[in-house]
Amino acid sequence: MAREVPGSVANSMRVLGLIVATSGVITLLIWLMRDDVILGWAEGNPSAQEILAQGGIEQLRESPIVPGFVALAVVAFVGFAALALVLGSFFLGGHAWTRLVLTATAGVGVLVGAVCLDSHLPTIFVVLSALIIVEGLVLSFFLWRRETTAYLHDA
Repeated sequence: MAREVPGSVANSMRVLGLIVATSGVITLLIWLMRDDVILGWAEGNPSAQEILAQGGIEQLRESPIVPGFVALAVVAFVGFAALALVLGSFFLGGHAWTRLVLTATAGVGVLVGAVCLDSHLPTIFVVLSALIIVEGLVLSFFLWRRETTAYLHDA
């Protein structure tokens, strides 16, 4: 007989799913808006500004100094989604160590979101970064509720 999952544990998994979904949307937008992302990155880079002034976005896009934002985003998203799936299943199985790892993961998400807030990115990325910050804080809240602790200790 399966034991009942308390609301805080179920809500933790819902919020983790929301974080993965939001990360997926960010990854998709990085692909769709790659020129805007490159221009935002170039804003604080004198070498990129020089290339942009000489040959426009086309030349900058082809320049080896520009990071592969789309490839990086896809790899990061796939890795994060896989990690979330594995950690979520262990967490639902009652493994207490996953709470610490999920909290640390949420903390990294909050830090990355904060960095993105000040990175000259289009407004949609600022909004989604703020959403990731809130989701990470909400996840941490549910992970450390008393009923979550009881669930993990009863496992």
